Amino acid sequence: MSDLTFRAADHNDRPALAEVFGRVPSDEQLGMAGGDAKRAARFRALAMGSMFSAQGIARTIVAVRQGEVVGLLQSGAETGDRVSLGLALGVVRVFGILGVRTFLRRDRARARVHIPPPPGSYHIAELHVLSSCRNLGIGAALLEEAERRAREDGFAEMSLTTTTSNPARRLYERAGFELRETRRDPEYLALTGVEGHVLMVKRLE
Repeated sequence: MSDLTFRAADHNDRPALAEVFGRVPSDEQLGMAGGDAKRAARFRALAMGSMFSAQGIARTIVAVRQGEVVGLLQSGAETGDRVSLGLALGVVRVFGILGVRTFLRRDRARARVHIPPPPGSYHIAELHVLSSCRNLGIGAALLEEAERRAREDGFAEMSLTTTTSNPARRLYERAGFELRETRRDPEYLALTGVEGHVLMVKRLE
């Protein structure tokens, strides 16, 4: 898209990043909340707070169109990979003291399908496009920009993980990402309606 530009995110972008990320819980977040939509929305907000901390924003690039942030791509560790005290306290606030035990059981199912990124890869942790601007090529353009930056920084490969049912897999395949690993778990499927996660990798040669 000729009217699309990219830049590093900063703290002033937080409201726009929240709009791009969206407030509708994913199937996984609904499953972690036991199907409780309100609790799942609070859990998503907790994830958003972790994503857009100062450290998270430092790893985020945004796509801008006509002065509006319409997409974001965050590299590095995924939300939840590093459990901070703030994140742990947030889980207690969302699920309650009595609900933490159930949450931890569900989180073990999530952990069984989680696939860590290959060591030394440029890992795409998050990729989101504003809901009103989807199917305009913004996601593909963000992937191209990430690849440009990865090559510039000397990375030999890029990686990302997503769910087995995510329709965005077609976008990743068109961008040159190939399936490297799949992890499934019956309890995760029962919780979320999703079989598991996949790791996709693109060699930069």
